[in-house]
Amino acid sequence: MVIPTRRRETRLAFALEALAEQRLDASRFEVIVVRDGDAAEPLAQAPPGLAVRFLTRPGVAGPTAKRNVGWRATAAPLIAFTDDDCRAQPGWLESLLAAAGGGVLLQGRTEPDPDERALLHGFARSQEIIGLSGWYETCNMAYPRELLERLGGFDESFPFGGEDTDLAYRAIESGATPVYVDDAVVWHAVMHRSLGRALREAGAWSQMAGVVARHPDLRDALYLGVFWRKSHAALLLALAGAAVGRRRPAVALGAALPYLELRLNWRSPSARRLARRLATLPAWAAIDAVEVASRLPAAVRNRTLVI
Repeated sequence: MVIPTRRRETRLAFALEALAEQRLDASRFEVIVVRDGDAAEPLAQAPPGLAVRFLTRPGVAGPTAKRNVGWRATAAPLIAFTDDDCRAQPGWLESLLAAAGGGVLLQGRTEPDPDERALLHGFARSQEIIGLSGWYETCNMAYPRELLERLGGFDESFPFGGEDTDLAYRAIESGATPVYVDDAVVWHAVMHRSLGRALREAGAWSQMAGVVARHPDLRDALYLGVFWRKSHAALLLALAGAAVGRRRPAVALGAALPYLELRLNWRSPSARRLARRLATLPAWAAIDAVEVASRLPAAVRNRTLVI
């Protein structure tokens, strides 16, 4: 199995400790960790009893290139992928192996780490996958080696974001079948973010138009076949309503309601929670606006409408 990592050695140590607890006999798998060339001490070490190879890719690269280095360094017939901010549960590899077979790619269940779920508020982020997601995130995926070799692995023209989705769709288009493995569970960390970091990350995920241009069937995973997030559609509707708000305030209010309901979630009654969401509403609108704006150049460049 392969873990790309960059400057998250404490998180990586947690990930390795979890892998040391796998029910699958330790002699049946190895872990390959791939770091960038500028990795600095102190570095996470392998827990007792866990076979780990630490590789270094020269220079600095996104996770795409490091994943390619990792899977090509092993002869294992099945390659599992996870990330340095994830903790695989004891039955993870055992469940993936039980579901493996010719011509399948496997996606396991991913949920926010229960030890950190209480921190999932404000601008914090995590990951929840409880079925075939349509995006095939490599926090919890497994591919037959033969399939990776045939496809050439991850496309490094997508250095950060979209590379996992692209690989899965190339696999499906080649005849492979995606299979969801509910018992292959990974806990994903809850990552605290300042507003500044959230805005920077909002502008970084701009590759999806290129992936959709290459794989048109991916539109089925988009909201209304166009929007990466439902909040993007709701925000644009609210802005359109605001443009006519001076003359038609009722129209403006009606247009804003879907966004307000989405971001405030007033159906979940809690005065404290509602007050907290009201306080962060302008910031979330800014984050959604940056996400929309960052996707427009790629949409124009690829002649593919993805917002």
